[in-house]
Amino acid sequence: MLFPDSFRAPPLATLERFQLRLLVPGDAQADFQAVCASAARLRGVFGPDNQWPPDDLSFETNLADLARHEHESHANLSFAYSVWQQDVYAGCLYIKPFKSRLAADRRRGIYRELCFLWVAEPFVAEEATLYALCRSWIQHSFPLTGPVWPGRELDWAQWQALAG
Repeated sequence: MLFPDSFRAPPLATLERFQLRLLVPGDAQADFQAVCASAARLRGVFGPDNQWPPDDLSFETNLADLARHEHESHANLSFAYSVWQQDVYAGCLYIKPFKSRLAADRRRGIYRELCFLWVAEPFVAEEATLYALCRSWIQHSFPLTGPVWPGRELDWAQWQALAG
């Protein structure tokens, strides 16, 4: 569990011209279209070796991913938000617990939560603004104790070097 049982993540938020909503299976069609249209640019958003989304991503797999995200949000395990600008799907925001497969990972003593953001192709010009808005909102809306935005606050080489 990422947060105590008593914590309830905000179900939605308005950040200037963007709206965040907890990601649900009902977002699957818009999410799938945005992911597929932006796939090449999204590869590596979760790390340089992470090849999500795969070339053969199916709607059914995407739908299952969104159902998993919804379950994890309700269980306070992690949080995923769809990002909208009016009725247009703009991307996703994730807040996840830090996990490592390395037995001795120095980052464990520094960070507890990982935050990621991706934007759909039509919103690339607004990505820096959206990142700043999301970063501020998360700081004020979640009881984080050690957040980090790998690939943003630290480039991927710095992030890997911190592991030890």
